[in-house]
Amino acid sequence: MLGQFDAEAMWRLVTDGSGDADLAVYLSPTFETAYRRALAKAFGQGSAGYARDTVLAMGHWPFDLARVTVDIHLWHGEQDGSHSPDNGATLAERIPTARRHVVPGIGGAVLWTHTDQILRSLLSG
Repeated sequence: MLGQFDAEAMWRLVTDGSGDADLAVYLSPTFETAYRRALAKAFGQGSAGYARDTVLAMGHWPFDLARVTVDIHLWHGEQDGSHSPDNGATLAERIPTARRHVVPGIGGAVLWTHTDQILRSLLSG
């Protein structure tokens, strides 16, 4: 199924599964234009890269999360119903150095609405 994806299918997947707060971000004219352009480039050579990334992310990870020693920041939008059913709580419990950030009032668009905060947290360690 993932091998059949293209830019338009990805756009529909993102927007069809989004709540009102995320749709306000995705459907704003400036963002929509930039995001659709990025999707077109990302799928310009086909969907194999997307399919592989998805399988790797969703499959068994070949290392013990309890042995991770670097600082980890997990960011989730409180309204995100797509990426993690518990907004990263289980993943954060498995990584001893994880700091979990749950942002109210947004879903999967948290990366786009809280970019500055996310980048600052990464730079501060």
